[in-house]
Amino acid sequence: PRREKWPIATMAVTWLTGALALTSGLGVRPFPFQTAARVSSIRLALPAQPALREFFLEKAGVDVAYVDRVLSKCDEEYIGDVAGLRVAMEAGLLNDFFKPVVRLGIESALERLIPDVSIAAAQVVGIMPNGRASSAAQVTPKAALEVEPYHAILPNLPLNTFKNKAPHVGSIVNVKRIVGASSPGEVCHIQISTGGALRYWEGQSLGVVPPGTNPKNGKPNSVRLYSIASTRYGDDLAGDSVSLCVRRALYWDAELKGYDPAKKGVCSNFLCDSKPGDPVSVTGPTGKVMLMPEATPKADLIMIATGTGIAPYRGFLRRLFVESTPAADAFTGLAWLFLGVANADSLLYDDDWQEVAARDPERFRATYALSREMSKPDGSKVYVQDKVAEHADEVFARMDAGAHMYFCGLKGMMPGITEMLQRVSEDKGLVWEDKLTEWKANGQWHVEVY
Repeated sequence: PRREKWPIATMAVTWLTGALALTSGLGVRPFPFQTAARVSSIRLALPAQPALREFFLEKAGVDVAYVDRVLSKCDEEYIGDVAGLRVAMEAGLLNDFFKPVVRLGIESALERLIPDVSIAAAQVVGIMPNGRASSAAQVTPKAALEVEPYHAILPNLPLNTFKNKAPHVGSIVNVKRIVGASSPGEVCHIQISTGGALRYWEGQSLGVVPPGTNPKNGKPNSVRLYSIASTRYGDDLAGDSVSLCVRRALYWDAELKGYDPAKKGVCSNFLCDSKPGDPVSVTGPTGKVMLMPEATPKADLIMIATGTGIAPYRGFLRRLFVESTPAADAFTGLAWLFLGVANADSLLYDDDWQEVAARDPERFRATYALSREMSKPDGSKVYVQDKVAEHADEVFARMDAGAHMYFCGLKGMMPGITEMLQRVSEDKGLVWEDKLTEWKANGQWHVEVY
């Protein structure tokens, strides 16, 4: 590593060690070297944890035309979040990294952000020997949305609270691009305020009615369904918002040598182009297929997705590993995420999954298929079904022991997976059709593909 990278990591360790010393009741003791190294990578808790792009645009006043260059410089200097910027500032390195006008904007914005020492200290406790990592990382919902008993989902399932002809008008909270510059498409995380009027369960879907009329028939645009990407508490934990994971749909015309605006996705572009405060009409919630088996907390969850099909699993995993919920306390199974995307820049919510895997490896795994960066021995691309096939025997064994398997995304992944399971079944002398019927009858088979 280049010499100037070290002060940032070193100061992060020093700052966090001091934070621990100032926080009562933590029983600070000298760190072993490995623990200190891990401390340097922790993201300090700042108000609202603003992502770097959002921080530069909304807090530091960086012009949108230059923000990608600023982010590129951060990558080059190993600055992955706002906490890293603060460490660099305290080390006097910002002047070396950025032009004066950018540096002044960053320093001014950082002065307005006060780190929460107690949360940072709790994160450190989570990785120290004998620390309670899972409890340190959980956040407490602000609303009371559990039922009694907590796993009584179907009797309390909200369905079609708002119909297509009488949608609820919410408003956009924020829209964030969540893929890197090398991703072949744009995916946005979109948070919508519902004012608490819309209740939903993890695994359900939301309808969005884009404004305008259909040019083919002159009628108002019809509703589009999206899998919900948040828990019932929403990203703000207050129970008054819902989040979606949306890929902007564009059509490349070879003759035009550009995107044809007449063929772009009406709703996805409306959502990805929305600004905070814009009204948005929503319907639902709908769906019973993708619900979690909370009544059997020892059951494994095998979650298979392509691209934005990850949306419902974000809700699952936040409920089980991020938020302090009865489901999180009870869960003893394995949550295994299989995600297929084009390349590393297209990975969705990867920081979240890596954090969960680091502190709870016995209960969570993430397995990725990067079709444009991975290849099989014959040179062909690796897709998500190929990654599932690599673990064929274990997946089958877990299903036979009561696991639940979920599919969300492109239906093209299904044949490869069912053929793999059929081969394993036949190798064991079982009739595949009977085994699949058994799993479906037990409610272990959940499919929502397109």
